[in-house]
Amino acid sequence: MKQNKAVSVVMCTYNGASRHLREQLDSIFSQTVLPGEIVVQDDGSTDDTMAVLNEYARKAPEGVDVRIFQNTTQQGINRNFFSAMHRSVGELIAVCDQDDIWLPTKLEEQAAAMADGVMMCVCRSEPFSDTGAPVRYDRRCPNCNLIRLFYASMMGHCQMLRRSLLYYIPTEDEQPEIYRRTCYDVMTATAAAALDSIRLIDRVLVRQRRYAEAATYVKYDTHRVRTSSNAAFMVWYGLTHWGTVKPWMNAHFSARRDFLEWVWRKSMTKQIASTTAADIPTANNRIFADGIRLLNAECNRGAAALFSLWRYYVRYRHVLFYTYEMDPVALLRALLHPFMQVYNYSYLVNRK
Repeated sequence: MKQNKAVSVVMCTYNGASRHLREQLDSIFSQTVLPGEIVVQDDGSTDDTMAVLNEYARKAPEGVDVRIFQNTTQQGINRNFFSAMHRSVGELIAVCDQDDIWLPTKLEEQAAAMADGVMMCVCRSEPFSDTGAPVRYDRRCPNCNLIRLFYASMMGHCQMLRRSLLYYIPTEDEQPEIYRRTCYDVMTATAAAALDSIRLIDRVLVRQRRYAEAATYVKYDTHRVRTSSNAAFMVWYGLTHWGTVKPWMNAHFSARRDFLEWVWRKSMTKQIASTTAADIPTANNRIFADGIRLLNAECNRGAAALFSLWRYYVRYRHVLFYTYEMDPVALLRALLHPFMQVYNYSYLVNRK
């Protein structure tokens, strides 16, 4: 079997023994190019997860170092994943959930796509369910532009990141608010996009298992299906709930703005400290500057903030949404976007 010693697979587990953990590990062991190591960090499982992990560690393919850790106290998703990443040693880190299925060429294709030094490679994942949970899969080509990633993210199981990207991620002690308001994969993808160093493989390389008990499962919402009646409903909701939801949105985007400013400071510090600064991605670029201005508008209310949002939504209307949208539809959606976003973020209200 071929092997890439530079690749570390990082998996976090929690009570996954009966939830397809074996199937995921089998898909890793069946890769066309094996990783140098698999680092698994368990967050205090009370089932047989550790027994399953130790079983697979004993039968790992030759040359693959399986290292297993278990937290003495629960750390939660963000701290657990970042802690596990820092324990890995490979230059390239492939993030892994405990219940998906990787297609055989995932590691090979993503590592090859990062050969020129790009900070992150993301692939597509196709959801499926064997429990009857509703799933939707948009087959259009997505985008991973920084502006788009303010409102969505590339899921962790789709990501392979360069170890040096961790330099740009604050610890929970340094920026606790971003840890409270979003997930680790939002931080890693946003940082890579801010550095203008993220690449998409427009192919499904992961099958994402969906079931109601999954930590990332989101209940199916018929209002999000793209129809004119749903658009009208979301605009009406935004207009009538603006005053209630907007303060929560302001706080949400304030944490993202502070995080982006952290990335910029770290990128400029690394540029100054390096003797080969030209080879290091920097956040000193046009889209980053506009992104900060857009987030500043998202952090405020009033007519001036709304007009500022319209300005940047219109300017970036072709990358604001999941996929490219032609005018005049893109222009109309950009103008309605401030109000439709209120519905999308209504879940924040009273969230602690």
